[in-house]
Amino acid sequence: MKLRVFPTPEATAQAAAEAFAQAAREAVAARGAFRVALSGGSTPKLMYRALRALPEVPWPAVHVYFSDERSVGPDSPDSNYRLAHDELLTHVPIPAGQIHRMEGERRPLEEAARAYAALLPEQLDVVLLGMGDDGHTASLFPGTEALEATGRVAANWVPKLKTGRLTFTFPEINAASERWLLVTGSGKAEVLRAVQAGEGDYPVARVRKPVWFLDAAAAAQLKQP
Repeated sequence: MKLRVFPTPEATAQAAAEAFAQAAREAVAARGAFRVALSGGSTPKLMYRALRALPEVPWPAVHVYFSDERSVGPDSPDSNYRLAHDELLTHVPIPAGQIHRMEGERRPLEEAARAYAALLPEQLDVVLLGMGDDGHTASLFPGTEALEATGRVAANWVPKLKTGRLTFTFPEINAASERWLLVTGSGKAEVLRAVQAGEGDYPVARVRKPVWFLDAAAAAQLKQP
């Protein structure tokens, strides 16, 4: 595991924001654009706040996508898009046409998944992900059908939540140039230990060669080099 461990959630978010800025500059210099998929959750929220304060991000050349979305509209407080919109995107000079949200309100969700897959670029530079206490990432929950999906985007029914989600599949996540997992809090420590030890069947373990941005509490049970 490629581990980057920091003392607090805030320090973790700051480091991820600085890595984002560097990756964006490098991608724009090399290819003229930076294509990134954002995530929901408490740790990405902190990262968004840190990121909007950084002056050196080439926002006019950044293209934003989303790794998953709840089955709600863009104005819902549960929307991952709204989180990114409120905490980051309204604060930076990114062209509106370069923000590509998942249509969580569209029915059937399978149609929304097909439409989103059609607008994705050939390859993303970075996919930002979080991890739940159950080891899910994006909206790839334990025991759900999308774990085995072979397309790029799936509509995934999550029985324990009694709702559907839109989500990147593992083929899409693993096709990105880089995968970053932002995980904080002691509630994640045992799952991280199990993933490092190869124990259990946690969805997050299927993410290929991720960079882990962790706080000390989340990393407390890990063996570090």
